[in-house]
Amino acid sequence: MKTATLNTRIEAFIQDILNSQNDNQMPSLNEVQEFVRAARALPMKADESWLAEAEDFSHLADQLLLAVKNSQFEEAVQLMDSIREAWTFIAEN
Repeated sequence: MKTATLNTRIEAFIQDILNSQNDNQMPSLNEVQEFVRAARALPMKADESWLAEAEDFSHLADQLLLAVKNSQFEEAVQLMDSIREAWTFIAEN
């Protein structure tokens, strides 16, 4: 998958997950699993200058998956705030 395509998918997943949370609903497990797959691919595409940030982003996605699996809504919201901030940094590089 091309980096631009991966970035577009990740951005779409982030927006969909945030929309669910804005409606006070836990994002679907399937959607978060797809997001995690995309996030795990990011470090493989990362330039050395932002590899550490891509790995951190992938780790945050894994934590989000765990929060969703355990129905921890507040934890998921906090993680999505961190994911959004991390993505903003990555997208600028």
